[in-house]
Amino acid sequence: MMNFHNGLAACQCGAGRSTQNKKHWLQQYRSGLMFLLMLTSSLAFTGVQAANLSPAEFKQIQEIQALQTEARWLEVKTLIGQQLTEEPSELMQAMLWRALAQAELQDANYEKALTAIRNAWQLKQLPEADQLNLQGLLAQLMIQQDELDQGIILFEDWLEKTPEEQRQPRHFLTLAQAYSQQESWSKALPNAKEAVARHESAPIPWLSLLVGLHARLEQWPDAANVQKRILIQEPRQMRHWRQLAMLQYRQPARHGADPDSINQEAVASLRIAWEQGLFDRANDYQLLSQWLNASGQPLKAAQVLTDGLEKEAFAVRGADQERVATEQLSSLWLRAKEWDKAEHTLQRIVALYEQEPDMAERLAGLYKQIARLQMQQKKWQAAGNTLSTLLAEYPADPAEVLLLQGIVLLQQQQVEAAEGKFHLAEQNVDSTSDEYVGKNARQWLRYIEQIRS
Repeated sequence: MMNFHNGLAACQCGAGRSTQNKKHWLQQYRSGLMFLLMLTSSLAFTGVQAANLSPAEFKQIQEIQALQTEARWLEVKTLIGQQLTEEPSELMQAMLWRALAQAELQDANYEKALTAIRNAWQLKQLPEADQLNLQGLLAQLMIQQDELDQGIILFEDWLEKTPEEQRQPRHFLTLAQAYSQQESWSKALPNAKEAVARHESAPIPWLSLLVGLHARLEQWPDAANVQKRILIQEPRQMRHWRQLAMLQYRQPARHGADPDSINQEAVASLRIAWEQGLFDRANDYQLLSQWLNASGQPLKAAQVLTDGLEKEAFAVRGADQERVATEQLSSLWLRAKEWDKAEHTLQRIVALYEQEPDMAERLAGLYKQIARLQMQQKKWQAAGNTLSTLLAEYPADPAEVLLLQGIVLLQQQQVEAAEGKFHLAEQNVDSTSDEYVGKNARQWLRYIEQIRS
């Protein structure tokens, strides 16, 4: 059976730590930072704060506010840099660092923004609500910059202090992603579930993360159930059907079922995708065909593989892959007792191998198999032609071919010619090979003697 475990890896990649996944996660994460950026987007201050600022500091804050309104971020950073060198009060410093963090975030300078927001928060000069907002943003920036241990602690503390009505699904998603970065799957899972539960219509990346976490913890039924929710949103995406089938495959066998049997829900999922014309890889056809065959449905398995070959799904993978699939198809037709289709498939294999060098032995075996199928279908003339071609083009080890020729001739009432073939078969038996050919030839010769007497 093909390596379907590669498909399982796709189930788990949402919670993985690869460079590509991490890059994708950071892109999503950075877009999520803007919700906390709004919390620091204004330098408005209370009357108490205003009373604690000097007139000069008050004027400087107003200048910064004016530049922010016009989105002149470079000038904001330059002005703040100058003011910080003038040793302002701690309250003024906190407000300046907070404004600088906003400017750096606007320019996606996350490392500098982290330093600025840390400085503002550590001064503890802003009102309690502002300090809490700063802590949330600081924690997210720390998580983004791989300061995961401290960042997670700060974020969980921030979330605990945040009123329930202000807790958003994305807050729990942040924790799920952070724990996933640490490969702490059991801690990531409840946060991912909470994020999805709090969202009216959780987007597919969120659901994919939840699927991946269930898979990491080998909670296959739960993972499959979430995957079905993904399919509701994107029912025409083959990758979702493929992933569902892989998850269902990993589910424990039902009570009383053969533990080695293929999960029929997995087979059904792939079959639905095939019937809807969604297959887009050769491996899809191959896997479903193998699962159907293992489930005792060789005819349906052959039909699936035939569909893939007719749509040239295997041709794009190269000649070797196409030959493998075609040989598998011939075996399926044989198992389904579709002799004519098996014969035509073997002839197709011959055409594929004739283009390759050093394939004489393999081609001889294929011609012999075709001849036997033709004989089984009583296509005596066709079988005779196939055996003649085999003997002419691949004369090595001719004894069995001569024996088969004799049988074909006898069926065509050409007794003398058949007798000659049986004698030649007996004479050409290699003493080092199996003796069955010689024994069979002698039995046929005795049969001819009997019918003459």
